[in-house]
Amino acid sequence: MNDVENKLKEAFELSDLLYSKRKNEIMSGLEEKLSETIGRFVGNRDFFDSEHAEFLLTERIKRVKELVPNRLNFDLQNIEKVINPIRENIYNKIYKRVSGSIEEEMKNVKVQIKKLFIGKNPFFLSDSLKPMNKNIDEEEYRLLENVKRDIKIHQLASGLKSNEKIPSKVQEKDYEKHEYKCTDEIHILGTSSISRSNEIIVNKTKIKIGDSLFLLLLRLAVELKKGEGGWVNIHSLYDEHIITDPDKYQIYSRLRTNLQGSLIDKDGEKFIENDGSKNYRISTHPDFITYNKAKLLNHKDSQIRKLSEELPDNDK
Repeated sequence: MNDVENKLKEAFELSDLLYSKRKNEIMSGLEEKLSETIGRFVGNRDFFDSEHAEFLLTERIKRVKELVPNRLNFDLQNIEKVINPIRENIYNKIYKRVSGSIEEEMKNVKVQIKKLFIGKNPFFLSDSLKPMNKNIDEEEYRLLENVKRDIKIHQLASGLKSNEKIPSKVQEKDYEKHEYKCTDEIHILGTSSISRSNEIIVNKTKIKIGDSLFLLLLRLAVELKKGEGGWVNIHSLYDEHIITDPDKYQIYSRLRTNLQGSLIDKDGEKFIENDGSKNYRISTHPDFITYNKAKLLNHKDSQIRKLSEELPDNDK
């Protein structure tokens, strides 16, 4: 059984559990209600006529009609969680294939143009090619943007609400260099409540996480924003009082669990990545992590305020 089949199996198992729970809720008290109603119908009579049977049938059918849409909805909702990441990945691969063809053809154009000037004075060559290459680069950019637009149109036409961010050319180079695994976006609002929970937006979905998890997320975000890959060793996290014990790993699991429902691939381990050498990072492009620094600097937690000072100033 391949990975997709396993995910489908898990999705249906979850759907079955939800359906079973809903069925118990809908059917709860039915037998008691029917017994009570039959008692009122029959009274002191010793017979049970078609009127009573009709009532029993109506009541049961009513419950089944209420139950059936749940069967469908639970299946559709849970299967969508499996299918959407696959569809998103396909669109991303299509973009990479098409953009690769565009870049290859534009390189060929530059080569062919340069051949026209072979044997010319080097200064003349430089002055002539510079504006031509600039025009080629601009056309390449426009073509790539058009491809993104057309993919978005196809996604919307197929009913797929995409959360996936398509990296720019510059960002793609960072993906190749640092091997980021995700394209998820997080916006840190900087707001917190008395109950020590912090609001963040993960791929347009607002969620809340506690201060200890938020502190770890913020520390990883600070490192990622340095543009050097984002890796932080657990002993550094301990020395900085971000975590309380370098030998316990539950905090990373808890952070992943809090985030993964809103992630594109629903994969917390992919997003909060561990390299196997006690280093962790947020595995998305630094540009996809944004925040309101002004609010973070006024956070009720002094440790979070201090850490926020390390964030670049160009985010809102």
